[in-house]
Amino acid sequence: MPFKLLIVDDEPITRRGLRQTIYWGKHQIEFVETAMDGVDAIHKINDMGGVDLVLSDVRMPNMDGLQLASYLQQHYPKTKTMLISGYDEFAYAKKAMQSGVKDYLLKPVDIGELELKVEKLISEIEEEQQIKDELQKSEIKNAIFQQIYHTTDNNSPLQVGLNVRVYPFVCLVKDYVQQAQHYSKQDMEIFLHNIKQSIERVAEELGFETISMYMSKGLLFTCLIQSRDREFYLEKHIEDVMKQVAYYSLSFVWSDSVIAIADIKDKYSDLLKVCKYFPLVGENEILFSNHKLTRPVAQNYPHDIEKELMEVLYHVEWKESDQIQSHVEKLFRYFKTNTFFLHEVKDVCTQVLNNLLKEYEGLPGIKAVHADFHYQQSIDLLLFNSYALLQRLFEQDIERIREKLDLKKVEKADWLVQQAEEYIRSYYRSAIKVQEVADVINVSANYFSTLFKQKTGDNFNEYVNRLRVEEAKSLLVNTPFKVSEISKQVGFREYKYFVHVFKKFSGVTPTNYRKLTVSE
Repeated sequence: MPFKLLIVDDEPITRRGLRQTIYWGKHQIEFVETAMDGVDAIHKINDMGGVDLVLSDVRMPNMDGLQLASYLQQHYPKTKTMLISGYDEFAYAKKAMQSGVKDYLLKPVDIGELELKVEKLISEIEEEQQIKDELQKSEIKNAIFQQIYHTTDNNSPLQVGLNVRVYPFVCLVKDYVQQAQHYSKQDMEIFLHNIKQSIERVAEELGFETISMYMSKGLLFTCLIQSRDREFYLEKHIEDVMKQVAYYSLSFVWSDSVIAIADIKDKYSDLLKVCKYFPLVGENEILFSNHKLTRPVAQNYPHDIEKELMEVLYHVEWKESDQIQSHVEKLFRYFKTNTFFLHEVKDVCTQVLNNLLKEYEGLPGIKAVHADFHYQQSIDLLLFNSYALLQRLFEQDIERIREKLDLKKVEKADWLVQQAEEYIRSYYRSAIKVQEVADVINVSANYFSTLFKQKTGDNFNEYVNRLRVEEAKSLLVNTPFKVSEISKQVGFREYKYFVHVFKKFSGVTPTNYRKLTVSE
């Protein structure tokens, strides 16, 4: 950083000599001014808004060096003052030190000694500035952290930093879990640290102080601190950062503006919301916190794919297991084509897995299944942040189903009857026929009738009529509809036949059933 020096002496030759004899630029001093006495020095220091170093003679008219040092100690305590005098008295030097003077030189001045003392003072200034900067960064970091995770009150000491303006952005390590598989735990920590350091280094080269912290394993939150004399040029600086960290596989969401730390919580939330669009956009797409992205198609539940997967899982031979993989791939192609967010993929896969297990457990002779499935646990989508990683988890769960479940007990006959029952429950209110159901499960009507009676204990018509009567009972009790209206609603074309069937299964007519149940 460049420093400012003021040389104060009432002798013009001395002032000119000290200014010109030494090449001050090699000591990082880029601005050198002179004054003829203490009063002149104060005017010039005030005009310049302060200086870093003052090299002053002691004996001067109007205001001497000690008086100037005392003034500076009171009004400019950060300024380092060094006095030059021909008086070699210890008491005088001691008094000068008490006035805040950092060092003392005797005339005639030894240039080499002067340069060494200047270097020492410059080092002190740099060290003090570094400590100040680190303290300020720590306060700002704490303020950011507190704003995001806690509610601050007006008496909080961190309120001082809330007006500091920052430019925030997040970056996410693509395919985090896949990358982590290639590293040990320690090496992965080094990898993440290197990403953080690289971004901070680029920001420093652009002239910005940086606060950067990992909010989770693969999510880095960074704030560039905007100084008074440094503006943030959005397009240029974003391009610079992305070029410098292109080696790492990262996805970025950038803020759309520079904000005060007091607004950081809402902005961080906006950045995270946009992260869910990463799987839907191209590799080189730049996302901003104010992006209003849309999805062109509806995200409907893949019932047909689930049904196909269920059938091949339970009924293909082991040697044909590649069919299972084919249906899993079909499922994830559906997710991509229909632009599912990853949390939607997770929810659908969880439901599909549960339905697969429910279907299996509903078959005769099958016990409840207890296994360690990924999609029955919490999945961190900041780590499993791609379709490919979620597909891999789903494939592992399907493989566990194949390993854990006793698929040999799953007879095709049980499966067919279960499929038929599901279809009948959906359509028994219509004029459903045996042939219709047989066609659905791809068997002949005669075989279906025999198989259905064997597995359920009811023939087809008895099973359908039992469902209709059970629904009719509910309607009789819970609705004001007429009995003739209920008859049609549950699937009977003729009212007399409905009464006959109802009495056969219930022992009473529909009208009497309503009277008995309502009166109770």
